[in-house]
Amino acid sequence: MRNRRLIKSLLFILLMIMSLSAYQTFADSRLTIVKYGLSPGATGFSESQTTNNGLEINNLPLDNLGNELSVVADIHYLIYQIVPSGDGSELTAINPPQSSYSVLKEVGDFVTDDNGEVSLSLADGYYLIEEQANSAQGLTKAAPALAVKFPVASLSHVYLYPKSSVDKGEVNPPKEKPKPQEPSPKPIEIPKGENLNDKVKVLGLLPKTGAVNSFLLMLSGFILLFLLFLIKKNKRGEEESK
Repeated sequence: MRNRRLIKSLLFILLMIMSLSAYQTFADSRLTIVKYGLSPGATGFSESQTTNNGLEINNLPLDNLGNELSVVADIHYLIYQIVPSGDGSELTAINPPQSSYSVLKEVGDFVTDDNGEVSLSLADGYYLIEEQANSAQGLTKAAPALAVKFPVASLSHVYLYPKSSVDKGEVNPPKEKPKPQEPSPKPIEIPKGENLNDKVKVLGLLPKTGAVNSFLLMLSGFILLFLLFLIKKNKRGEEESK
């Protein structure tokens, strides 16, 4: 009798875990775009500060010429939800050709604040992010358009750092951020020319099995094995009592 109650309790817990796992899978992702202006002639962040993980950076980054960067306010980003054309093989992460996708809808026109940031929630799917030039802020040439797919494995909040040169005299000084309690990862880069079907190298195209979901599934497996053990033990006890 006691074993039956335990089995029912474990089945209820298993159902709750599976429900939580489903929620984690279909919940919207959070996207934050942080705009730093590169110094003239620079082509990206310092390689020693570059990791492709989509996490936030809390230090003041350097470009590949060794110059400190500043955040840029009042930069517009047009974001569209898109659908890859055909099998999606022509849709690249950077500057995707117009023939490689069709636009489902315009999500909106978003503007960076005084911290150079734009933040919004996005449902699962493909998105095109287009930076707009702003000569008043020293940004005469926009960064290349980006195509990103959500969700990103293990991340519910993704950070992007578009790169383009600005007149250093026109940018805003960065506001000091509180020091993190733990070391934070450095800026991310989306590899150039990678195909959006490559699930290893292109940001946003990792398998849809984040760390939370993996843990929940593993825990579910352990509970199922334990339930099978209890059921067999219960049957054996009933047979012996006969």
